[in-house]
Amino acid sequence: MVLDLGIEKRSVTVDARGWVRWSRTILGLGQGANGVWLALAVAFPALGQSPVNSRPFRIEELQTPPGYEVSIYARIPGSPRFLTFAPNGVLYAAGYGNGTVAAIAADGRVVTVLSGLRGPHSLAFQGGDLYVAVYDGVLLFRDALPEDLIVRSQPERIISLPSGGGHSSRTAGFGPDGRIYVTAGSSCNFCSETDPRRAAMMRYEADGSGQSILARGLRNSVGYAWHPITGELWATDNGGDGLGEDSPPDEINVIREGGDYGWPDCMGRRRPVNWGFQAQPGRCPDTLEPEFELQAHSAALGISFYTGTQFPASFQNDALVAFHGSWNRNEPTGFKVVRVHSSSGRATGVEDFLWGFLDTRTRTRSGRPVRALSGPDGAVYISDDATGNIYRVAYTGPRISPGGIVRAAPGIYELYGENLMRDPVQFSITANGEELETLYLSPNQVNFIVPEGLYGNVTITVKNERATDEAVISIE
Repeated sequence: MVLDLGIEKRSVTVDARGWVRWSRTILGLGQGANGVWLALAVAFPALGQSPVNSRPFRIEELQTPPGYEVSIYARIPGSPRFLTFAPNGVLYAAGYGNGTVAAIAADGRVVTVLSGLRGPHSLAFQGGDLYVAVYDGVLLFRDALPEDLIVRSQPERIISLPSGGGHSSRTAGFGPDGRIYVTAGSSCNFCSETDPRRAAMMRYEADGSGQSILARGLRNSVGYAWHPITGELWATDNGGDGLGEDSPPDEINVIREGGDYGWPDCMGRRRPVNWGFQAQPGRCPDTLEPEFELQAHSAALGISFYTGTQFPASFQNDALVAFHGSWNRNEPTGFKVVRVHSSSGRATGVEDFLWGFLDTRTRTRSGRPVRALSGPDGAVYISDDATGNIYRVAYTGPRISPGGIVRAAPGIYELYGENLMRDPVQFSITANGEELETLYLSPNQVNFIVPEGLYGNVTITVKNERATDEAVISIE
């Protein structure tokens, strides 16, 4: 037979089990909660391509930009998902696969502080109290920071959430306003949800009361964070399956109160999706466009902004997004962490930050990143729910201190930072690409001369044998 869902026509067959098969994508018919038969893609196996199989992990295969070093900080059993640092500086991980919460003690021991939970996915501290998002709600554990780290208080369910269907992970965290923000993904690939809390972001008071739907049309916004400069709430979102290799895009959205982000009827920049007879493409002109489109099927999960003091000054306020990786794309994609340039308050570009998990030649992967988070020491910590590894990425290249270039005299400037000069032969400093004369060189300070005729915004770049850093100064 031939199915026509307004996307394209393809010949399909239905076997005795009811599976719908064709060469590249899988569509089928499923009964929604309201009893109406809907076009679905999520429930059916993709049979047109082989899976991305796992392979043994080897840390030497991981790659970073110049100047960074990656190590294994800890190994956490039970598929660690979201990470958070407690007020005491201890790193905590939600063990989604085995129902635990683990803490990494100062001596490196992994301590199971909670167990017996159902699908713990994200963690948040408010003072000494721990909030855990599980598959069907948010639990509160009071006084959760004893000296031995073991949580002994009983859970209080302060928020109940819908469960069942697809996208079972739940994310909860506190906003700058002290309220709890919660996301719950859709129950399906494309359908009309009957519960307004699915495919949405909710907001609650700190005690779990006062539920409101902050935004809708978010198919699966697993990660979110507030931009350090603008204060805007940014969230990742996963596009649907079955619409092609490069469609629909994964997204980064700026969440507005009352905002409609389009799913299931619209994708990307207000493009309609005719997914079935219940589709409403007429709503697309009134939806909000994404801040930034990401490669389709990357499975963008956690997002955070770098605010530490270890990375280059040019990294400040950029976003780190974990790509969990594709499962049904002919050419696998994702399985890495990317840096989204956003220090200006707007997303302007993307580049790889940690990669090497995916081998496209053998169609294998050695890990699946979930979230990258900057720590109190300025390094970045990354969870991997395939290996159980928590990676630590540290920067050892030159770093210009924020505001670290000052005018000492007419035409003479002093630059302060860390790891600036190791070998004078391999050190250089330029202004808009023009090499500068130096008066003094040390690992933490460089004095230089700016030539006459150079005015306005000037990019100062320092380079040594490991990496580069740059900063912009204004010369009048």
